[in-house]
Formats: sequence, structure tokens, C-alpha cells
Amino acid sequence: MTENDISQVIGQRVQSMAGVPPIVWGNKDLANVSRPYLRFEMNPGESASTPISGGKVQAGFAQVMVVANLDEYETETNTIAANIAALFPYELSLPCADGKVTITKHTIPMRGFRDGSDWLKPVQIDYVAV
Repeated sequence: MTENDISQVIGQRVQSMAGVPPIVWGNKDLANVSRPYLRFEMNPGESASTPISGGKVQAGFAQVMVVANLDEYETETNTIAANIAALFPYELSLPCADGKVTITKHTIPMRGFRDGSDWLKPVQIDYVAV
């Protein structure tokens, strides 16, 4: 299973969310995207071989950043972030290529913060792929 396979299965689940804002994928332009929108990033981490099957185990996290305007209440960004987190409960297993992606921690939105002219609210989705 490749990084692209993992990204696709997690990204498709985010896209399935009711009322999902526009999603900006890695290495794509932001032209004409209105706020709020989501910024999707993969952060692959360690990999190892399983002792029994010799198959590759990959761990990492996807980060979905809710991007909103400054000087607005956080209600909308908090709601969007909570809806994303609800898509990825602890121990959720998603079929992926010839294996599966399993969520390894409770997915909880993180603290929002200012970045230039944007308000950002990250949601980190920790996974292991086997």
C-alpha cells in the first residue's frame, strides 16, 4: 500500500462529510477558494515490517486544517472540525488497497490559532496502515 492509497482513503472519507467545505489538496493552488475551506495534508511517519507476515506497516497522520476568516466567532470552525473528527473514531478500520488503515487515537480537534489573515483549526487523524 502506498502513501497515495492511504491519502485517498482518508481524503475520500473527509469528502463524504455532509456540507463539506471546499478541500485544497497538497500541492494545489488556492485560487478562488472562499472561506471556510479545508486544507488536507499527509504526514507519513515511521514504517516497519511485521514479524509474522513480513508486510509493511506504515504509521503517520493526516491533518485537516479548517481555514476561516479572522474576526468571526469560532462556532463554524469548531463545528466543521468536530464533524471531521466524528468521521474518524478510535479503532475505525478502512479498507485500503490490499490492506487496511486503522485510526490509532481518538480524533479530537486541536486549538485554533491565527496565521496571518486566516484563522486555523487543525484536526489530526493518527493512523497505522497494514
